[in-house]
Amino acid sequence: MNLYKAEIHRFARRRLSLIFGICGFAGLLLFSAVLAFNSQTGPTEAERAEAREMADNLNADYDRCAEDEEFFEDPEHVWVSEEPHFDDMTHEEICAELFPAQAQEEDFLYVYTFHFENEGTGIISGIAVLVGLLAMLLASSVVGAEWSSGGMANLLVWHPARMRVWGAKLAAGLTVCAAAVVAVVALAFVLLYLVAALRGETGTLDAAWWQDALGRLTRSLALAMGMTVLGSSLAMLGRHTAIAGGVIAGYLVVGDLLVRLAGFALNVKFPNRFSLYTWVDAWISGRVTLRDWSGRFEETMTLTATDAGLLLGGIVLVFTALATWSFARRDAS
Repeated sequence: MNLYKAEIHRFARRRLSLIFGICGFAGLLLFSAVLAFNSQTGPTEAERAEAREMADNLNADYDRCAEDEEFFEDPEHVWVSEEPHFDDMTHEEICAELFPAQAQEEDFLYVYTFHFENEGTGIISGIAVLVGLLAMLLASSVVGAEWSSGGMANLLVWHPARMRVWGAKLAAGLTVCAAAVVAVVALAFVLLYLVAALRGETGTLDAAWWQDALGRLTRSLALAMGMTVLGSSLAMLGRHTAIAGGVIAGYLVVGDLLVRLAGFALNVKFPNRFSLYTWVDAWISGRVTLRDWSGRFEETMTLTATDAGLLLGGIVLVFTALATWSFARRDAS
């Protein structure tokens, strides 16, 4: 059997593939349902009337305060004159702080409306990265299980060309990851658009929106495929699923936190730049601006998608090269 087709078959037969598929599909449906439940196309007339009444009452309080110089001598408000915070403020300034002038109805409308134009791309990009994480774990599971079961040694008896075997495994993993990301992104797009059409606002999906959305989603797909290669490489280096899974989970849960804490403890500028999450955000968003207040004035640092791509791509290439060297040199038994 063709090596590539055999590896695709192994991915399809893994029980973990079925579990991830079911959980991912159910999770996407649940997320869409919760989003639809929480979103409203707009406030009801009763909510608008209540908000209008609250704004009118606040404006009336401000007017009474501004027109009456003895307003704070009233027993109900006498506490203001005893508060040191207001000592250096004029009467009008105190009134403006206690009763914001020109309150609007919109200030008291606490209604969430899902805007697909503004929020859809970010949510779908996040979903694509989550699919990449699952593909990363699945790829490490496939490679690690073959080492643990002794299947790798048997495979090399029939196919002694190790680089061809390794290439087939990487190609199969990338194919499965790309197919999963594209399928989930397409389903997420349809579901979220329906939620926006029925319970929110779709917005204007013009050429500029599509250009930005396709750029983000393409970079999300590339990140997911890189994560898949990284998962396979870790499993190839450790020759066990648990080692790869431990490294991945260890960094996601503990490692990144320790890196952040070390950056703050050492009092370095822009400590967030030492977190991979920051670079992932820069890669997907296209640009991230970090701010630092450790000096007398605010300083900024801009991370672009190019910078993030070089760093993240370099990490994947290093581990892939180490895994390739290990597989080529070490005994397979």
